[in-house]
Amino acid sequence: MPSELRIGDIVAGFRIDSLIGQGAVGSVYLAEDVQSGSAAAVKLLGDELAGDERFRQRFLRESELAASLDHPHVVATLAAGEAADGRLYLAMEYIDGSDLRELLRREGALEPSRAIDLVGQVGEALDAAHAAGLVHRDVKPGNVLVAERVEGEHAYICDFGLARHVSSVSSLTGDRGFVGTIDYVPPEQIAGGEVDGRADVYSLGCVLFECLTGSRPYERESELSVVFAHLNEPPPRLSDFRPELPQAFDDVFATALAKAPEERYATCGDLVAAARAALRGEAPAQRAGSRRRRAAVVGAAALVVSAAAIGGVLATRDGGPPRRVGISQSAIAGATLGRTEAAYKKLYGPGWRSDILTVPGFRALIFASRRQSVYFDPDTGRSIIVTTWNPDHRTTAGVGPCSSLEELKSAYGSALKPSRWNTQEGQVYAYTVGPNLLFAFNGRPPNPSKRVTTVALYDGNGPTDDGRGVDARNGTLPFAGYIALSESVCS
Repeated sequence: MPSELRIGDIVAGFRIDSLIGQGAVGSVYLAEDVQSGSAAAVKLLGDELAGDERFRQRFLRESELAASLDHPHVVATLAAGEAADGRLYLAMEYIDGSDLRELLRREGALEPSRAIDLVGQVGEALDAAHAAGLVHRDVKPGNVLVAERVEGEHAYICDFGLARHVSSVSSLTGDRGFVGTIDYVPPEQIAGGEVDGRADVYSLGCVLFECLTGSRPYERESELSVVFAHLNEPPPRLSDFRPELPQAFDDVFATALAKAPEERYATCGDLVAAARAALRGEAPAQRAGSRRRRAAVVGAAALVVSAAAIGGVLATRDGGPPRRVGISQSAIAGATLGRTEAAYKKLYGPGWRSDILTVPGFRALIFASRRQSVYFDPDTGRSIIVTTWNPDHRTTAGVGPCSSLEELKSAYGSALKPSRWNTQEGQVYAYTVGPNLLFAFNGRPPNPSKRVTTVALYDGNGPTDDGRGVDARNGTLPFAGYIALSESVCS
């Protein structure tokens, strides 16, 4: 069976035009959809992978889930499966641009706001995938595509078809070693422990570090030394590489690259929000618990694991339920903004009801059992507000519905701002944190609730309400406050 394709070959309805890249798992071809004529990228997996029956079964199963992801920063999976001659393939939308690895080779360290923006776009996609139960497990610059758009650079994460679902209990074992790229792989993935979305948080932290410095976090002479560093050495300090940047970044990477998953940011959105705060010179909120004690425990176990690495027998296992995704500046429980009703129905499954607000006429999807709602712009059909009154949903600082005002102030300090649209006669009924989060304190005037009743995620905070609850600069803070104070209370 030939391992490469030739120009003119047709694979699952895609005509091969040219070879555009080769990597560890196979070759990538520019192709044309025979029916539509549109361009596609077809990845032909290597014969070694196709011959691994466990991998074959997982790939066929997982690629179906990957194809269900509907996110503007995910390279869409067009088709995947087994061709007539037995070869495994993955057909994706073709993105006319370069990958982040090539961008870093050309330009070196990126300007901080640009780096955070690109990583932030990828983080949104990863959080959406985690909410769907999919962990990428190989987040690296080579899997981030960057395209030029009218509105600026647009980043995409690709190769979700090669990821593993968190509910899978089978492993890809043997002398292939663990799944993932060694420079960005988290300790638990090396050690064969349970892997959830926080593994991608670690890898994304490594990518952000490289974008800001031009160097990988653990540059070493040998692969074994890199593995040892991931398992045992403390996260690098950005201030040692770029002393002109705020020292708050050191705390960001200490958390993002923590050895123990529970010591990291809960979501990629939380990591990006902390990086943005650090760029402004603000100290990020510290996660609870003794990082030093937990890191010491992980490090002791890691010494044993590194010995296994020498023998080349490291493997990864997935298992257990996915960790509940929390609240960040980009998502609530994995629900990001700008998506269609169908996307949320697919994300959360049955149990929704549809409604229309008489004022101002916005459609809503209410997921009562999840204690969440989503609101849509009637002109675009895309979501502009996501709310939750579920106390299980928390920010990385540990606050959410049912938290007290004192807890909120303690967590965010001066970053907590009264919403002027929700302040009456000196009484504050809602506060904002950052550009996209609102914490409502519903109550009968003139007495706001003493606890957070609802949290709302909205798209920006501009200066002027246009009369229908939407800010003249496309922010939706006025409407978010109105909605959040009309929702059910925390329960």
